[in-house]
Amino acid sequence: MALTDEDLLDFDIKGLGGLERAPRRVLEEYGDAFRYQLVAARWIQQWADRLEEHAPLTGEQYNEGYVQALREVIAHLRQGDFLPGGQVYDEMVAD
Repeated sequence: MALTDEDLLDFDIKGLGGLERAPRRVLEEYGDAFRYQLVAARWIQQWADRLEEHAPLTGEQYNEGYVQALREVIAHLRQGDFLPGGQVYDEMVAD
């Protein structure tokens, strides 16, 4: 079964940090390119959730940091930051 736009946009916007562009507007502007990022974010979200449920034996602090890093990548993907006009994209182009 294919994921709908509603499925892909079904996440807590509060977890995105400083939201510069609304995800629905980014979807309208970039279409499939943003959909692919949302699919990646969804997959990474499931990965982070599994890590929280079944923490490896590497220590609680390590695992918490790892999950936090994954969540930051998820937020960047869901904000469209890797697309033109996005924060990460613009930083990379400026270098």
